[in-house]
Amino acid sequence: MKDTHILVIGAGIGGLTATLALQKAGLKVSVYEAAPQLGEVGAGLTISPNATHALEYVGLGPFMAAKGDKPEAGAGLHYKTGEVLYHTQRDSSFKQKYGAEYYQIHRADLHDALAAKARERDPGVIRVGHAFVGLDQSGGKVTARFANGAAATGDVLIGCDGVRSVVRAALFGAEAPKFTGQVSFRGMVEAARVLEHMVPTPSATTIGPGRIFTRYFVRHRAFVNFVGIARTDRWTEEGWSIPATVDEMLSVYGDFHAHAQAIIKAAPPGKLFKWALFDRDPLAEWTVDRVTLLGDAAHPMLPFLGMGAAMGLEDGAMLGRAFEVASTIDEALKRYEAARKERTKMVLLNSRKQGLIYQSEDPTSMRGSTSGELRLGLFDYNVKTSAI
Repeated sequence: MKDTHILVIGAGIGGLTATLALQKAGLKVSVYEAAPQLGEVGAGLTISPNATHALEYVGLGPFMAAKGDKPEAGAGLHYKTGEVLYHTQRDSSFKQKYGAEYYQIHRADLHDALAAKARERDPGVIRVGHAFVGLDQSGGKVTARFANGAAATGDVLIGCDGVRSVVRAALFGAEAPKFTGQVSFRGMVEAARVLEHMVPTPSATTIGPGRIFTRYFVRHRAFVNFVGIARTDRWTEEGWSIPATVDEMLSVYGDFHAHAQAIIKAAPPGKLFKWALFDRDPLAEWTVDRVTLLGDAAHPMLPFLGMGAAMGLEDGAMLGRAFEVASTIDEALKRYEAARKERTKMVLLNSRKQGLIYQSEDPTSMRGSTSGELRLGLFDYNVKTSAI
């Protein structure tokens, strides 16, 4: 197994976590990224304790401790009054409860750290400008083909290429993801401009009919990241970073309480974006011979449980563990899929349900409740100790 060469398609957070976990297992890894250079969007990311376990497993525990923000308290708020409907936490005692911290971090900072760690172990591990177009399998080998005319052959191929995965289409046929009728806005503002509006808790999700608005600190309280998700029947564009305007977002959130509106209004020109939310049904299987899927390529999820990135991080760590304990490639891939498929299916389906709960016509129905991830016990999962 130590001579196994693994091709990873996609250098996002999930793909790079898998790379580090496979390197940790002593395997040769080559990562192929379609973009001409590595980079991530200017957005925040929540790293719940189950995801922190995965990052610690691949060696990023010290980085997260140094760069992550630990939420001191969080709550769900009523969209009109700002009333606290429920608390997600009243202190930062996550490590005591779950064995790992809860962090908030700039997505680009985490992505950079993952890439740097992978290159530290192998300077040539990542190849950019390689858009995957197809694959062939024969004789226990997999050959990936790229739009630039290049090809690469390895023993295993892992598709980490997102919700519109070309690897998934190559395995199971092309099927476009479904538009969910949801649009999401995201922005980031200097914290000094909106500190008075980060009340009554430093982290919060404001809940309204058909809409939610979430905000929290990143980069050691230097910035506030905010995200709004709203039902809509008007959407014609696709993309992750489509420019939006403050007026456009306020047309959706104009009846939210003054603190939420003030944070939206503080968004600098050109720093507010929107994207459509797409969904896929769970796959019956992820693996065909020596090719399998990971992260959004296998199980794209709606963001209502905040678990999309976390599931990719868990996948990556568990894939590495599977190769560490297995005697053969086929055994490793079977162990990986068996360990991950039911958990990710559960989270995917419950993310849909949580959206209906959060966006109900009566936000007061959440009074005295809690967040979906706490209700479902999602933080209890630990990639270091879970069965593989």
